Amino acid sequence: MQDLTQRIKAIPEVESVVGKWGRVESALDPAPIQMYEITINYKPEYQLDDDGKRIRDKNGDYIRLWRDEIKNEDDIWKEIVKAANLPGLTGSPKLQPIATRQVMLSTGMKAPMGLKIYGPDLASIEQAGLQMEKALKAIPDINSSSVYYDRAEGAPYIEIHLDREKLGRYGIQVGTVQSVIETAIGGMPEGSTVEGRERFPIRVRYARELRDDPDVLKGILVPTAEGTQIPLGELATFHFVKGATMIQSENTFLVGYVTFDKVGNKAEVDVVHAAQKHIDELVAHGKIKLSKGVTYKFTGTYEQQIHAAERLQVVIPIALILIFLVLFFQFKSVTASMIHFSGVFVAFAGGFILVWLYGQDWFFNFNIAGVNMRTLFGMGQINLSVAVWVGFIALFGVATDDGVLMGTYIHQVFLKRQPHSPLEIREAVVEAGMKRVRPAAMTTATTLIALLPVLSSTGKGSDIMVPMSIPIFGGMLIQTMTMFVVPVFQCWWRESALKREQKKSMIANKNEHEE
Repeated sequence: MQDLTQRIKAIPEVESVVGKWGRVESALDPAPIQMYEITINYKPEYQLDDDGKRIRDKNGDYIRLWRDEIKNEDDIWKEIVKAANLPGLTGSPKLQPIATRQVMLSTGMKAPMGLKIYGPDLASIEQAGLQMEKALKAIPDINSSSVYYDRAEGAPYIEIHLDREKLGRYGIQVGTVQSVIETAIGGMPEGSTVEGRERFPIRVRYARELRDDPDVLKGILVPTAEGTQIPLGELATFHFVKGATMIQSENTFLVGYVTFDKVGNKAEVDVVHAAQKHIDELVAHGKIKLSKGVTYKFTGTYEQQIHAAERLQVVIPIALILIFLVLFFQFKSVTASMIHFSGVFVAFAGGFILVWLYGQDWFFNFNIAGVNMRTLFGMGQINLSVAVWVGFIALFGVATDDGVLMGTYIHQVFLKRQPHSPLEIREAVVEAGMKRVRPAAMTTATTLIALLPVLSSTGKGSDIMVPMSIPIFGGMLIQTMTMFVVPVFQCWWRESALKREQKKSMIANKNEHEE
């Protein structure tokens, strides 16, 4: 632990490192005994004054505390992974302290993704776990250095086997020997001491030098009924054995965990599906041999995303239907509602275009005032998470604003002018459209400007808000086309309706003439 913390603290961008080894004596703490937890604080990218403002040097440039090759926090994390690469240690995914406990409580593991292996005994579970650990390291989407099976066995134990014949010869009961061993090695509570508001238990046991060596333990004296003292080594034999480090169970079955992490910004659902397909094929072809009664199941926080995606399959159609009904109640026409509803499809395409552009290295890859735009807006690969789809739902609600603004005024102009020819219809549409271009542009501009601080945010909650705002920004940027599309569709619809009316009137006049 000391070597690990010193290695990490040697990184120039790291401000402080605090390590923890062990776990609380409670079933509510899912952390295994052999897990190290290290909390790391980074230095700010630029030197700040007492008010939190950046400090400039003599040349007027901001004083940067990070090295030139370190562009963002992910680069610091890569340096930490290199420094913490020690033989026998396997790193877990980068998580915030509170998020770590949330992941552990929701999945039972110390990683967002993993494999649970159920079995009748620890030996068969470990046999399957070691095979699957090796198989998962071969999957390209999984970081091979993060794959680790939590060893269930291997902890050293000293077993004391009592010789009942010798106990009977000396007239010593088994309970007496066990009580002596418990008191001498483990200690017995004798009370508590009160110091202010604090209370500490008092335990009585042998001094450390009398219980830290197996040979010394043989010298523990056991009293007989006659008052004589017999060394424990004459009443029992000592054996070194390997046993369980931590026994875990779930759904009445013993369970072992194989944890792993994804590579880069791969979607967790895709990574787990690829891993499950690979493991299933190996089991089916007999390359992974499972003992009788051993089963496995992939688990992790991705399951919550799957459940949310199933709900979104119902929520998104309902949202689209409600938007269409609102438009229909406004215009009292299916055709007019469809014309204004077309803005949803345009915005939908715009949202996907920006999501794709965020993952392209060339997009916005330039500097302004020494700040890279991709770094400023945190651009990278964006997976279609729940936050992105929630952003699309919000986009659907505002995507029709410009179309409704334009279409409502066109309708008012038509009621006022009552055009009777295609030329008059076009003049009315052009007049209404020109008067509503500026309000429509202002409506879109205010939405886009309001989203800029969200897109460039890096604090708490930005991992949810940024993916949510990306489709809204892209959709609103592209849906400005509706300022031109809606008038064209309106003109085409009005001219078609006029032609139908003229055709009906010509047929009616012809029938009257024939009569």
